[in-house]
Amino acid sequence: MQFRMLPHLDQQGDICGLTGIGEDLRLRQTLKTQEAMAERIMNSTIEGILVTDARARIQRVNPAFTQITGYTAEEVIGKTPKFLRSNHHEQSFYDLMNRALLQAGNWQGEIWNRRKSGELYLQWMSVSALHEHEGGEITHFVSIFHDLTEIRAKEAEIEQLAFRDPLTGLGNRYKLNQVLKHQLRDGRADQCTGLALLCIDIGHLYPINDRFGMKGGDQLIKYQARRLSQRMGQHLHFYRVTGDELVALRVDFSDPSEIARYAGECIKHLQEPVFLNGESIRMSPSIGIALSPKDTCESDVLLANAQTAMLAAKHSGRDCFQFYDQALSSELRQRLMLEQELRLAIESGARMGLQLYLQPKVNLGRPGFAGAEVLLRWQHPEKGMIPPAHFIPLAEESRLIVQLDRWVFERTCELLNQWQQQGVLAHWQQQGWPLPLLSINLSGRQLQQTDLVNWCTATVERYGLVPGMLELEITETACINLSATVLEQLLDLKAVGFRLALDDFGTGYSSLTYLRHLPLDVVKIDRSFVTDSCRNKRAATLLRGVIRMLHEMDFRVIAEGIETEEQADLLQSMECTTGQGYLYHRPMPVAEFLDLLRTEH
Repeated sequence: MQFRMLPHLDQQGDICGLTGIGEDLRLRQTLKTQEAMAERIMNSTIEGILVTDARARIQRVNPAFTQITGYTAEEVIGKTPKFLRSNHHEQSFYDLMNRALLQAGNWQGEIWNRRKSGELYLQWMSVSALHEHEGGEITHFVSIFHDLTEIRAKEAEIEQLAFRDPLTGLGNRYKLNQVLKHQLRDGRADQCTGLALLCIDIGHLYPINDRFGMKGGDQLIKYQARRLSQRMGQHLHFYRVTGDELVALRVDFSDPSEIARYAGECIKHLQEPVFLNGESIRMSPSIGIALSPKDTCESDVLLANAQTAMLAAKHSGRDCFQFYDQALSSELRQRLMLEQELRLAIESGARMGLQLYLQPKVNLGRPGFAGAEVLLRWQHPEKGMIPPAHFIPLAEESRLIVQLDRWVFERTCELLNQWQQQGVLAHWQQQGWPLPLLSINLSGRQLQQTDLVNWCTATVERYGLVPGMLELEITETACINLSATVLEQLLDLKAVGFRLALDDFGTGYSSLTYLRHLPLDVVKIDRSFVTDSCRNKRAATLLRGVIRMLHEMDFRVIAEGIETEEQADLLQSMECTTGQGYLYHRPMPVAEFLDLLRTEH
């Protein structure tokens, strides 16, 4: 408390009384504390604060105002905030703001302003009118704002991460789904927008990854995506949904023929050469097209239909496009079901009808066998015998071919182990039949597996065998673009004792190159080469020269696909001593093969 004493004087000027006045200082102290707190808040807050009088003349700003706008307090006191305007808004925008302040006493929203540097920036601003007393005249305006630039940048970054493919910069699957659901109105047929969805497979990416690594594959995808965006971006919106699969969207198209033209142009652009590490690569794209509302008004179904049509285009040989239809969907569903059943059949312990068949190799011009080739057959428990021409391409497309190769390899080792236990191998060797006893086909993709040599060696050892009991056949086409990795695999297989055969010789384009570089023991002449030689003199002359050359290079020569006595006689005259084909024996189950051995000997 604070006291003051006021004296009272009489007529003579003497003190005749006193009046004491007491003042409670706690209220004043509270007010000072609140003023100091308000000052600290104003100076420390990250929001800019601007106070004007009733005529909008700036009276005070806080440090955050200076930090955001670049203007100091000395530069703005006495001015109106008009110098901050960016000219981004029309005058009507400010008229609405002023009307809201006069009528409601406040306004808030986003507004573009200009910093002292001239940079435009977006801010969130709240302006309030202060009155002398309730219902009285306006005395001040207080504006509180914060810079949205960094927030918007972070939102854009989040948008980029959530809805953009980081490799190509295209929208991703989530963005595509968002756009489709908006355009298709969540599947409501009465509000369904007409649009076309093109699902684009840029080509065989697996061989690119195998040859150039994942980095090379990424470079190819990025280049092809940019090529389509630059050349077709004015007609189509592009998205990347999976590894080598892009999607193009066309809204409000007028005619399906228009979409067909765009698809054809996309294929043409994707077929143009791409250069990776100095090598020219040509891709074989496939495009599937689904239309809305013709095919569906549901976004997920539309995308699935486009992918179904794309698979049909791939199965048609690639380098083409295909429109979706119901019959197509049914056929591909059957293929997908067959793929799943094949996957189950390969799994250890599954009994889904996969069987080993053997086709004997015979000595030409003299009795006896020269071994046998292991072939795979599929006796499906419900569908019956499924031809290899149906399920082998399916395995290659789905990358099941690696597992399928290894299934055959392991079952062959298991079979040889059984024969070893039963004395069959000993009997075979007593007859003078040379090793290797059985030959197994390896796919091109198998040769690209880094663990191939170790896996083959370990499997042979696990069944108590030696590598020299097996011959591994590789096709000529698998050696196209022969990489150092594949060549090293073959050299290692040869080094551990496996014998190597080149299958289908005469069907490729660089056969002599393979003969010089590959560590081969056997060359198998393709059946087409044999067939042509009986009908064409030049083909016969060429075959005779090839066989002579192979003998001089110390290769064992086997002729495939012998079907007539004429072919057999011709090959014998060319000193080809080993062959296989329907003239002698068709592929047969293992039990039948053993019976044949007993009958022949």
